Amino acid sequence: MRSKYAFDDGLFHITEIFDSIDGEGKRTGFMATFVRLAGCNLRCNYCDTAYSLSLADTEEALTEEALLERIRRFPWKRITLTGGEPMLHPLHHLCEVLGEEGYDINIETNGAVPLWRERPAGVFYTMDFKCTGSGMKSYMNRDNFKLLGPEDVLKFVVSSVGDMEEMKEIVEKDFQRPDHPQFFVSPVWGRIEPSELVDFVRNNRLQEVRVQVQLHKIIWDPDRRGV
Repeated sequence: MRSKYAFDDGLFHITEIFDSIDGEGKRTGFMATFVRLAGCNLRCNYCDTAYSLSLADTEEALTEEALLERIRRFPWKRITLTGGEPMLHPLHHLCEVLGEEGYDINIETNGAVPLWRERPAGVFYTMDFKCTGSGMKSYMNRDNFKLLGPEDVLKFVVSSVGDMEEMKEIVEKDFQRPDHPQFFVSPVWGRIEPSELVDFVRNNRLQEVRVQVQLHKIIWDPDRRGV
């Protein structure tokens, strides 16, 4: 499994490890442990984790066992592996160990990296689809759609009516199957009002789309790290 990863020197390049509430997605409000890995293959123009885009942003490089030891210090059995782009790192064996230990593992991935065809127990994906407003739509890997199931989340971060129309087209045309993922749409912070998303979902009768906001940005300062 390891040869396909971009960052594979045997270490996990960490920007930060912390615990907080899950601020968005299907676990919103639950406490979780977050591992933010450095390095990303995209440059979205609204990125809110620009402090974790390259390996130069590494705060500490840990072996797998050292990272597991740090994770086990927290009491929570929910964990979010995020970035940057976590799927550029050799996560598979790490997730196998965490799954065996009973962790519920959320991998937040940007939609431009291939998903695993065989995933360890306990893993679900929260996968972005980057709409035109991100500047990264051309990098989206639509083959990943086939690997998303009911336990997974497909997330759209939108900043315009055009982005919302793209979301609508994907939900209605690419997922005409009962075992589709869970659909979430959220506003780019400061660019569009959440009420516009509610109106769009209502007016277009998008039965399976859930509107969300980033709860952690409401509770704390929007630019605060480690929350």
